[in-house]
Amino acid sequence: MPLQGMKTAVTGTTAEAVGLGMSRLGQAPVVLDADELDLIDVMERSGTLGLVHIGPGVPKAMHAYADQARDLGLEFSADPGELEGEEAVEFLSGAKFLVTDRDRHRRLLASTGLSDDELLERVRVRVTTLDQEGAEIVGHDMEHVRVPAPRAREVADPAGGGEAFTAGLLAGLGWGMSLRRSTEVGGQLAVLALEAVGPQGYAVEPVEFVHRLEQSYGIAAAAEASAYLLPE
Repeated sequence: MPLQGMKTAVTGTTAEAVGLGMSRLGQAPVVLDADELDLIDVMERSGTLGLVHIGPGVPKAMHAYADQARDLGLEFSADPGELEGEEAVEFLSGAKFLVTDRDRHRRLLASTGLSDDELLERVRVRVTTLDQEGAEIVGHDMEHVRVPAPRAREVADPAGGGEAFTAGLLAGLGWGMSLRRSTEVGGQLAVLALEAVGPQGYAVEPVEFVHRLEQSYGIAAAAEASAYLLPE
């Protein structure tokens, strides 16, 4: 199912921050609170969802969203947060994307007893941030991709980078970009968050954002993003 032109819903304790980051890139995600557990009702109000990002939150709600996405045939991305063991496996099974940082990925493997290959039998693609080393994209029947970290200026506040990365990743996917390009957008947005004071203190100036993407990832990445951030 193509994501371009379709709504993205975000849930969990990070939903507000992720939604804010997406809005700064010109997206209009559906931000769900803990009481909005019926995705059919959500789609009746907002239209068909191209992707549901299920972030960390109350385990019961996380499972409810994942169960509905599977039952409705909706693609979803999963950030299991602090879920461990069989509970985590049950939650993420069937996800299109597993989005975590390296520490959470390691804890997930340790608590479930799964190898990375076994984990990838349950999700299609793993997107894992690696701090200053960038991010990696791993999936079955696809080349292992390492996306370098973007060029950063002085880090003012380490908070908020993870949520900004997820926001950029989801925004890129919503535009219809490839997973690699979307990861590059996520990395660049995360850098903006780290350079600002406060986890949501950053702003996106489209021309500058495209320029910094070019510095970090080249002309092709900047040209793709400019089609969405700098419409004629």
